[in-house]
Amino acid sequence: MSDGSFLVSVDGQIEWLEVLAPAGSRWHCKYEFVSGPDWQLIGGLEAGLSQTANVIQNGDKVTLNLPIQIVYKSTNPHGWPQIVLSVYSGLQLEGYGRAHLPLQPGMHSLEVPLSRPQPSSFLGYLGSLFGYRPELLQPKMLATTAGNNLIRMVSSGDAKLSLNIINQNLQNLGYDVGSS
Repeated sequence: MSDGSFLVSVDGQIEWLEVLAPAGSRWHCKYEFVSGPDWQLIGGLEAGLSQTANVIQNGDKVTLNLPIQIVYKSTNPHGWPQIVLSVYSGLQLEGYGRAHLPLQPGMHSLEVPLSRPQPSSFLGYLGSLFGYRPELLQPKMLATTAGNNLIRMVSSGDAKLSLNIINQNLQNLGYDVGSS
């Protein structure tokens, strides 16, 4: 690649969710990648949806094992890719999480904290007494800083991701991502 570009390949899975999961509940997870304007998707899926995992007994871990595979090409490390998670129990939002992809090549285990939005008005608070939970129209906005300080969030668990990162041509272009 003599055009001054580099590749970042991600292969892995969303292993499990660590949440308060009562027996009989059903869980699923959506993911989407967000990257800067100089990043071009050349392989894999930019977004995905897991199967529904049924919880048989009360527990705190929901196993998903949702595979993730994506390959990016870029000429600029600005806007390094992030993954944004949306976790649901049935049709009700249980939390959002986000994390930057690791810079260093190799296997990585990430624990991504999950949090859900709180109502922003008294009317929203009253609605929450009847099961209403606010949701973001575009969860990708969590990967930016625009207006995120206005969203009140409460912790709702963790998600565990296992990712294998492969970089090509970063060192040849003079970028130092540390030792693997």
